[in-house]
Amino acid sequence: MSMVRWIFVVIIAMLVGFFIYVDLNSDMPEGLGVTDGLLLPCPDTPNCISTQASPEDVQHYAEPILYKDTVKAVQLKLEKHFLESGNARLVDSRLGYSHIVVESDLFDFQDDLELYFPEADSVMHVRSASRVGYDDLNVNRERVRQIRDLLVD
Repeated sequence: MSMVRWIFVVIIAMLVGFFIYVDLNSDMPEGLGVTDGLLLPCPDTPNCISTQASPEDVQHYAEPILYKDTVKAVQLKLEKHFLESGNARLVDSRLGYSHIVVESDLFDFQDDLELYFPEADSVMHVRSASRVGYDDLNVNRERVRQIRDLLVD
């Protein structure tokens, strides 16, 4: 019986350590936003996707998203979609740029979703990145696909 208690204590300690790690490392990354027309590049880890990554970088690259409506209409549609999902909050919104934090259903992992609409262009750039961990099991890539699907007529 003593061995079972020790295993239980070790499992509890690992779970507490995991949650402390997640909490300590889930601060908003520095450098988010648009600088000289570019979103922050993805780190080397596979938990980030960006339409501004190099097309040769298959791990991080997604094609930019074309849209037909006005910037304001598309931006509001996407912001509304994520806010109505119940697990997102709008951090920054100005015409041509949105920063949305999306929390996972399990463990409340936070992902930073950025939408950038360059002026005089009908192309939207997206960067979606997990704050914690190494692999995101394609959650961010799926989010970009979902955005693309929302804008298809």
